[in-house]
Amino acid sequence: MKRSALAVPAAAIAFAAMLLLDAAPAAAQASDEPKNLKVLPKTMSRREVNEVMRSFTQALGVRCIECHVSTRPGSDRLEDLDFASDEKPDKEIARQMMRMVGSINDQIARMGIKDAPQVRCITCHHGVKRPETLAALMTRRVGEKGVDAAIADYRRLRERYYGRSAYDFAPHSLNEVAGGLAESRKDYDGAIRLLQLNLEFAPRDADTHATLGRVHMAKGDAAAAIASLEKALELDPGHRAAKALLERAKAGR
Repeated sequence: MKRSALAVPAAAIAFAAMLLLDAAPAAAQASDEPKNLKVLPKTMSRREVNEVMRSFTQALGVRCIECHVSTRPGSDRLEDLDFASDEKPDKEIARQMMRMVGSINDQIARMGIKDAPQVRCITCHHGVKRPETLAALMTRRVGEKGVDAAIADYRRLRERYYGRSAYDFAPHSLNEVAGGLAESRKDYDGAIRLLQLNLEFAPRDADTHATLGRVHMAKGDAAAAIASLEKALELDPGHRAAKALLERAKAGR
């Protein structure tokens, strides 16, 4: 199945943390045709390359300097970038990701799916450089920097990205992190603080209250567990997990 010149690169970096050749306006580039194109069709015009690269920068939330070396140290101005240079390893990583996503789209095309969508950079990146779920990011931050720093990072991320497609700020994300912290590291206090952060933004989320009750039970605080589980059932009387946990908590099990 033949794809258009723009369809292939537009799908290119679906799992990459980099971009290839940035979207420099024509005025900022020399008037000659693009050089050193190794994945994009060599027949593409400067304008076509610019359009494709602009989609990359928007999808990853990065600038040209991510992949392109500057001829003037410290400058990221378009006129100072050497777009043909392969000096930065990030540029080759981006090329590999372009090939990978092109292959994914080839496989999808062979599945016979009606009106199958094309995988593109934005499919995974959603405007951020490193494509990962909020739960994965927070789990990594807790491991690297501790709960306090992770909470501060969460607040910054929420302020910047809430309402956009970059991260899912629904309560389940922090519930997952807190549950993992309590289970794998037995850090019950850290898990409780993450759940309290969650309730700051979603005070009526029954799942969060139920998770908090579970953590209190694991910590050995039956009174706090019962209070949290009763709150979960007040908000959602049909919450089966909260019902089962509450029975155990009241029975001292």
